[in-house]
Amino acid sequence: MLDSQSAFASVSLTLTREIGLDELPTGHGSEIRAVTGDGQVSRELLTLGLVPGVHVQVLRRGIGGDPLEIAAGGHPLCLRRDQTRMIRVLAPIEET
Repeated sequence: MLDSQSAFASVSLTLTREIGLDELPTGHGSEIRAVTGDGQVSRELLTLGLVPGVHVQVLRRGIGGDPLEIAAGGHPLCLRRDQTRMIRVLAPIEET
């Protein structure tokens, strides 16, 4: 094995994908990666403190999945599903 190959062989990576906050299962938490879209709604979400790096958790869902009650940075919020689709988070790692 070449020296460069052995250096890479010892590194283990866990790759995750981004999903919309509306796809995060109830009870699970994640980190906000981005707020997509432009316009009034995305600016309001950012003003509420839903910025990249903040930890969010889905607490409850209304009937039919709308609205979602979340905790963002320890503060509870209720958002509509179309608003939570704009918030991109890291998908939870599925354990096998």
